[in-house]
Amino acid sequence: MALPRIPRIFFVVPGLLAGLLVPALTTGPRPLAAGDVGMINDDFAQDSVTLHVGQQLTLFNNSDVVHVIGPGRDTHVYPERGVPLTGFHLMETNSVLKTGQWKTPGTFYLTCTVHPGMTLKVVIVR
Repeated sequence: MALPRIPRIFFVVPGLLAGLLVPALTTGPRPLAAGDVGMINDDFAQDSVTLHVGQQLTLFNNSDVVHVIGPGRDTHVYPERGVPLTGFHLMETNSVLKTGQWKTPGTFYLTCTVHPGMTLKVVIVR
């Protein structure tokens, strides 16, 4: 007698959710390298960062929660001229996100779509 076939979705979805929701259990967060912007729980480790035209920004998720980062403010991601980062970027514990070069002077914002109030002000100067 054959056993009933179980759809793969019953195995895939729980695995994906576990990967997103369960913090890394084997190692703690790594320390930050100089110049990186880190994350503390559900916020950036600092409110703002100042860069010069042509520099890149490195974000490091040294918290134990998942973040989804993109250009925008207060969990609302939207394309913005001058921001060298488009779309949503999933950041698990100990992951790194490096933007392209910032080429336009001004004030820009990056946000996490998961955590209200998690917004980083990025000031670009000449």
